[in-house]
Amino acid sequence: MSAPYIVSGQGVTIIANGELVTLRAATAWTSRGSLLEILRMKASQRSATTSAQLGMRWGLKASAFGTFTAATPVPTVLGAAASALTGSTSNAAASAGVNASANGAGTLTVMDQEEFNNLTGFLWIPTPEERIIVGPDQTFVMQLQGTPSALTLWTFSVLFRELN
Repeated sequence: MSAPYIVSGQGVTIIANGELVTLRAATAWTSRGSLLEILRMKASQRSATTSAQLGMRWGLKASAFGTFTAATPVPTVLGAAASALTGSTSNAAASAGVNASANGAGTLTVMDQEEFNNLTGFLWIPTPEERIIVGPDQTFVMQLQGTPSALTLWTFSVLFRELN
């Protein structure tokens, strides 16, 4: 089993209802990085002092992707192999991106959603039975729901493992 990888944005300015993280698996079953297991998601901000309820939703998107900042996943084990996913602004196969400057028009098939307070942040650590498996050529998206009182200084990440 491979070491987990993390893809993140730190201290960034986001958009309302922003797609924070996108992970697109490789296209063929035989390719490394074609099967991804989502282990953890988190988000927080440090610029607002006004309490507000927001939502975080996640799911799969099939087409019409947003424009992201390229973010290459980083291994969480020193000396581990680089991820099969590389940074991309256009959601190419076997890629990762963060902080959409424009959300794509494609439909997000929502798998689940959680509400959270912006002052305490969002953290989702699924039990093994709840972990999401992203298959070949599928795109996983983590998206903020709502317009926070402050769009600046947001930090977020998704921890995942390549199963092949």
